[in-house]
Amino acid sequence: MAFHNPFIKDGLIKFPDNGSLVKHVERWARVRGDKVAYRFVDFSTERDGVERDLSWAVFGARNRAVGARLQQVTEPGDRVAILCPQNLEYLIAFFGTLYSGRIAVPLFDPSEPGHVGRLHAVLDDCSPSTILTTTEAAEGVRKFFRSRPAKERPRVIAVDAVPDEVGGTWEPVDVQHDTIAYLQYTSGSTRIP
Repeated sequence: MAFHNPFIKDGLIKFPDNGSLVKHVERWARVRGDKVAYRFVDFSTERDGVERDLSWAVFGARNRAVGARLQQVTEPGDRVAILCPQNLEYLIAFFGTLYSGRIAVPLFDPSEPGHVGRLHAVLDDCSPSTILTTTEAAEGVRKFFRSRPAKERPRVIAVDAVPDEVGGTWEPVDVQHDTIAYLQYTSGSTRIP
């Protein structure tokens, strides 16, 4: 028996007219709460990797918390740059931004070697009001912005430090199919942005 995905029609992904990615994640958080939503295998400390799972319920709760915090400190239309290490917090930062109704700008941790110039160029181009990172990476992110005048430095939020309780203030955002969700910068094969 072949797998049937109800969201794929004629080779294209189709969401119901009354749906959004946030609504679908919220539904899965209710329906499949304790089931694994994401699994990250970290090979940076162990040769065989260390698995870390994120259930749908926890994923939804963390997204609501980060989304609510962003709603408290940003305005609609603001860009939110994601400067997280590659881990589950990166996903929470991205989806939390979608939950807030702000524009996600997925980037990379400034400690990644060889990309400082590109990161400065992209951040200058997108002018984020806020940076999402992790507690572990926050000091490096703040250092990255120290050369800028204080009033030009974006707010830095560590997603893993936002308490789940903040999610109680989250307000769902009415998005349309043409609402900007994220701003993706490519490898810059033609020029630096």
